[in-house]
Order: sequence, then structure tokens, then C-alpha cells
Amino acid sequence: MDTELPVLSVSRLGSLVKDGLAVLFPEEFWVEGQITNLRTPRSGHTYLDLVEPSDEPGRPPVAAFSVVLWKQTKVGIDRTLAEAGDLALGDDLQVRIRASIDFYPPHGRLQLKMTGVDPGFTLGLMAAQRERLLLALATEGILGRNASLALSEPALRIGLVTSIGSAAHADFCTELERSGIAFDLIERDTRVQGDGAAIDIAEGLRIVATYGPDVIALVRGGGSAVDLSVFDAEVVARTIAGLAVPVLTGIGHEIDRSIADEVAHTSYKTPTACAAALVGAARVFADRISALRTAIADHAHRAIDMADRQRTDLAGRTIRAANAVLRHHTDLLAAGQSRLLHTASALPQRHRERLDALGARLRALDPAMVLARGWSITRLSDGTLVRSPRDVSDGDTLVTALADGTVTSVASASGRMTP
Repeated sequence: MDTELPVLSVSRLGSLVKDGLAVLFPEEFWVEGQITNLRTPRSGHTYLDLVEPSDEPGRPPVAAFSVVLWKQTKVGIDRTLAEAGDLALGDDLQVRIRASIDFYPPHGRLQLKMTGVDPGFTLGLMAAQRERLLLALATEGILGRNASLALSEPALRIGLVTSIGSAAHADFCTELERSGIAFDLIERDTRVQGDGAAIDIAEGLRIVATYGPDVIALVRGGGSAVDLSVFDAEVVARTIAGLAVPVLTGIGHEIDRSIADEVAHTSYKTPTACAAALVGAARVFADRISALRTAIADHAHRAIDMADRQRTDLAGRTIRAANAVLRHHTDLLAAGQSRLLHTASALPQRHRERLDALGARLRALDPAMVLARGWSITRLSDGTLVRSPRDVSDGDTLVTALADGTVTSVASASGRMTP
């Protein structure tokens, strides 16, 4: 044993460390880091770890300090954060705190006693991170991709990503139910704040999209800027931008817009406003259908009335045309009848005249008339007409017809007839 080295009790060593730290850090100082493992037990005091994250994802922090915030001090710090920008202490929040270093000998624990906070530091970091992400999304050309998608008319099959059972969920569903419109709701329960919520939201959006909704509603009620910071997460923004379904946001903060709002198709201030917009769009579509139905009915009535007028007019013109045709044909019939009567009365006379002429011609050709003029007709005894001396042989009996009788004679070779 080296007798020159001092021998200290544990309590003495603790006292020396405590006194030495008081000499090294006689005053309070500012320290920057990220809050993790925030907890508030029954005592009302708040305990947390302030860490410096590694630049490499998945690696342990570069450094860490335990921090205690007494409940009397926490009241003022909470007020300062709320008044500055609706902030609140929470895991993953980047902060700059005012603290003093302290060593607690009974537990051998080195810790920081938090006495103040700089909200401007936190807000500035949050704003800078948002601006960097928005710039990156715009540079990649995906910031307005979801907004360019066409909304279905009407959007009745709705995917809902939210914390089921929350006030936001109740407000959204109540607005849809009160409308009386037959919406088809596809719900996905997801965390909307705290560690891992961003990944849970992104997964919920992707899963709901696989069910083929007309639109997806991402809603959450009000909360502090820290609570709502999950909607500024890059994984949420990129998921929305990559979906082939329009995303509507109804995130309950009235002043600031989250990156999810910027990337979404359309953003609304509250879950109720988001649901009301869907109801309004469905009613506008229904009104257009109703107006179209009325217009079609009016057009049909006008067409029927016009057709009735045209039918009546056509019937009148048809009747007038038919009457004119009938009158014309009546006149033609009367004229034909007159001609027929005239022809019928003149035809017998013409036929009588023709008969008389034919009778005269027949009478002129009557053999008796010829004989009366001094002509005679000679025939053989068999009645054969004698036209030439060559028709007669010697000894033939000849019968000669005269106007008032006949003479019978016998032909001789000398050419004389013997009576």
C-alpha cells in the first residue's frame, strides 16, 4: 500500500467532487441537446436524459447527462414554452436549457439541474428542419405530386388514418354520420404522437391505400408543437407524396402548417373541417345530379310538348292534304263520268252508222244485186263455178243463175250451149 496517497471515505470523496464542481462551474450555463426518456413520477418532479445524438443512425449517443427539473421550476418553464410557440417538453425535442451541474453523493449521481429553457432555439431548429425538408421535396419535384391527383366525384370510399377512440376520430366520424350520406369508411388505428409515431403513420397510410379508397384522411386533434411535430417527419411527407390516392389532412393546429399539410392534396384546420369538406363535395355532386335530373325531365317535357304540337300540325296538314286530294279525285271522277256518259251515248250512234255502212257494202256485194244489173252466174251440175270455157267439157250440164231464175243447158264442142 502506497502510504503517500490519501485515504478518503465515500462521503468525503462525494463532498470533494461536489465542492470541486462548484468551483469549476460557479454559475449556471446553457447546454444544447436532445431530450430522451422524459418521465414525471408521482413526486411531480421531471427527469430526463439530455443526449448528443450520433451522426450515424442507429449508433448510441455521443454523450448524455441526466437532468432533473423540480416541479416548482417546471411550472414557469412550461409557461415559457407554451407562450413562445405552443411548445412542450417531450422526447426527441431539441432544446437549449439553462442548468447547473450537481453531484448527489448519496446516489453517486452526476446530474444537471434545469432552471430555464430557450424556446427560440427549439423553434429555430424546427423551422430550419422544416425548410430543409420542404426544399428537398421541391427540388425532387414531389412536393406537389399528391395535390396533382384528381379527386373522385363523389369521394364516398374514405380511408381514415388516426388514433381510433380519440376526439379527432369521434369528430370526423360524427360529421360524416350526421350528413346521412352513405360513406364507406376504412379505418386504420395509429399513434399520432410520441416515439415511433411517424413510422406508424406512414405505415398506416400505405396499408389503407391498398384497399383502394377514393381519398385518405389523415387527422389529429389539437396539441403542442412538439406533439404535432410528428407530422413534420420526412417519412410521413415522402409516404404522402408517393401515394396514388389523394390525401386530405385535418390536423388540429390553427396557425402553423405541418409538412404533411404542405405535401397533402388539401389541408384543413381540424378533423371536423376535413370531414365537412368531404360531406360538402358529396352534396354538391348530389345537387348536380338532381339539377341534371330536373333538366332532363324539363327537356323531355318540352320535347313531348313539341312532338304533340308537331303531331297536331301534321295531322291537320294531313287532313287538309287528304281533303284536297279527295276533292281533286272527285272532280276527276265527275269529269270521267261525264266523258263516259257522253261516250256511252255517242258510241251506239257511231256503231249504228258503221253497221249501216257495212250493210250498204254488204248489199252492194250481194249476188242478187249483181244479177239484177244483168249479170249471170254459171255453175256445173255439181255447183262448181265456171269462170272460163276451159272449165267446161263437152256434154257438161250447166246451170246459169239469172236475176229472176235459172237456165239449164248442155255444153257442146262447137262452144254453144244447148238449152
